[in-house]
Amino acid sequence: MGTGERKRREREEREELMISHAGRLLLRDGFQGLNLDELARAIEYAKGTIYQHFCTKEDLVLAVATRALQLRAELFERAAGFTGRTRERMRAIGVACCQFAVVHPKYFQLDLMLHSQSFWMEASPERRMAHGRMGERCFRVMDTIVRAARDAGDLPSGSDADAVKFSLVAVTMGSHAMALEPEIQRLCRLRDPLEATRRNQDLICDGLGWRPLLTDWDYAATDRRIRAEVFPEAAWLDVAAPGTSEPTPPAGRRRKGGRP
Repeated sequence: MGTGERKRREREEREELMISHAGRLLLRDGFQGLNLDELARAIEYAKGTIYQHFCTKEDLVLAVATRALQLRAELFERAAGFTGRTRERMRAIGVACCQFAVVHPKYFQLDLMLHSQSFWMEASPERRMAHGRMGERCFRVMDTIVRAARDAGDLPSGSDADAVKFSLVAVTMGSHAMALEPEIQRLCRLRDPLEATRRNQDLICDGLGWRPLLTDWDYAATDRRIRAEVFPEAAWLDVAAPGTSEPTPPAGRRRKGGRP
């Protein structure tokens, strides 16, 4: 290994250490409480060394969020390997969203802060671009499924792919973020945030006319396949999907193995 390559690897390892420790402090203390002096002591580097990697505290926090978003993109890409009707495939993406929420429950509150204008403009263009690239990975997976649905006739032919993606992302992100608020939980008598999120995803898909509709398909069977084939670690998925535990097939049709 040459000197240049060794220095590059050492820099990457040092940056990874900073991001990892900053993530733990951020979850414990929040953005305002994140103390770079404490971080420097924890990783045994001078505070000035941190600033050699991150121009501002916003840069560091955005790097933490980008690392989390990378994990989310990886879950999406795993889900993309699920086979079935296009709405079943998008349902696997919905499961990936919920699995990410289980592993990173505070990310959605952080994400709301990240996209405020005051925070976003304090981060460097390089960090904003890196974060955007990770987001694009997630959207590429969704875009492929949405366009396949339109081509297959599962979505109406005039459906705007970007509008479909926006609707699904908005209801998912909003549901996760709001479900973390104790007062919202109390007012809405919310017992299971993941169930509520998935119910909202189903309502959006039905509203978009994405076939098979919730009443026309055994999505509980689909969920069992997703758990078995893609996300065996998602123990929360053992609970039957909302509104799909005992679906009633339409007249003249019967289901077997989740297919009409």
